[in-house]
Amino acid sequence: MDAGSWVALAVGAVAVIALATALPLIVSDTRKRRARGLGGSLSGVGTGLDAVWRPSADEANALWEAQVELPAPAPLAGDKGRMRDGRITIDVAD
Repeated sequence: MDAGSWVALAVGAVAVIALATALPLIVSDTRKRRARGLGGSLSGVGTGLDAVWRPSADEANALWEAQVELPAPAPLAGDKGRMRDGRITIDVAD
């Protein structure tokens, strides 16, 4: 074997060891996130694919998120009802 083969073998061995070390950590992290009700580590991939392959679905998702999120009301000039105990409070009317 020449020197190039040894280098390739060493790089391959390091890559296999790194993958074997990282894979259980990724699986463990994914299980913890799912137990907390969050998505897996690759859960955001679908959104990116929707934007490319199904733009109408991406637009519908953006519209839904805009309707779900409640914007804070803008303060008005002379509005004195926002400070309580030195903190700014925002009262949201239902």
